[in-house]
Amino acid sequence: MSTITRLPRVTAEETLALAAAVALPSIAQGPVARRPYAVRLAELADADGRAIRLLARLRAEHGEGPLLVRVPGRGWVILPLAARDVRAVLDDRDFTPAARAKRGALGHFQPDGLLITRDPGLRERRRALNDQVLCSGFAPFARVVEEEAATLPRHGLLTWPRFHATHWRIVRRIVLGDGARDDVILTRQLDRLRADANWSDLRGLRTDVFNAFRRRLAGHLARAEPGSLAAELARAHAAADVHPEGQVPHWLFAFDGAAAAAYRALALAAHQEPAHQGPADLRATVLESVRLWPITITIVREAVGPTEWDVPEGTTAAIYSPYVNRAEPGDSYRPELWRDGGGEWAGVPFSAGFASCAGEDLVLFTAAALLDAVLRERSVRPSVRLEGALPAMLNHFRLNFAVKAA
Repeated sequence: MSTITRLPRVTAEETLALAAAVALPSIAQGPVARRPYAVRLAELADADGRAIRLLARLRAEHGEGPLLVRVPGRGWVILPLAARDVRAVLDDRDFTPAARAKRGALGHFQPDGLLITRDPGLRERRRALNDQVLCSGFAPFARVVEEEAATLPRHGLLTWPRFHATHWRIVRRIVLGDGARDDVILTRQLDRLRADANWSDLRGLRTDVFNAFRRRLAGHLARAEPGSLAAELARAHAAADVHPEGQVPHWLFAFDGAAAAAYRALALAAHQEPAHQGPADLRATVLESVRLWPITITIVREAVGPTEWDVPEGTTAAIYSPYVNRAEPGDSYRPELWRDGGGEWAGVPFSAGFASCAGEDLVLFTAAALLDAVLRERSVRPSVRLEGALPAMLNHFRLNFAVKAA
């Protein structure tokens, strides 16, 4: 690189403020599996709002460039705050997504997953497999969404547990086939491993649960049921070191996060005119849901080579999504950011760059189809009013909808 930039370092006082306002609430809520009680406490404390305001103040005081933070026992952390620097991190292959903390967490249930693959060559082959399977065509999944959406209430109250259970049936059918529709044991096993993953490498692998989960998953994959991702995976014929079956836990994990995005998007869509609820509009609504209330609170990368900044190898780049996604697009509902190609910076709702979410289009298709199926036959009124500047947090665990047949 022609120039190496030295980054401004935050003070010890600012480091403590960042730990209290950004790091600790994010960890407490659960980076891999959300803890409802911690999310509620964060909501009451306006944790995300406080973090956003702190980062805005630090950006005003230190300038537009990234900030460098010294974390005792963890080394250096880069905080990119401006669009240009966020893009620089996510586009630079010398910032690997397989950061140490992420490997410690996701290794609990997907040790062969794409996101925690350190070897660049193997990562490329695993990415190619993910792209091939997850972009293979979505038409068969429309029927699945319609059938499961029909099980949601047409009168009364729609709650998160009811919506979440329905969404999981959709996910199991899309990924593994109709034969996995009612396999709640598989989901509970994954939930248990994800709960352990919240503790990263502080808690050892629960091998009994992991092995039982892997055996159960293998049984579904062996069916390779037509019309499922499992069938596409069987047709892919990837090399043994790619561990095709090892990619599937991440699909289930990521799809589960999409449930919260779809549920929040339903609250946004409830305030829109019917004329603005076509497929493209609903897709934009889901993207706005993820922009405003990110599924992944902090996107983490780790420097494994020279970067444009004067930082040692092993430095972590932490992109705090609640701030980055609102800093320039703002706090209001702006679906136009995603229509007709957008063109304006709108944060990183599905990450970006070479390690962006391989299943983004599939998730958006599924979520938009689910919203369409729900709204076509129902009018819904959320328990919160979403107008003007939208809150930094929207707690999906406590969000309800009054439902009437349309």
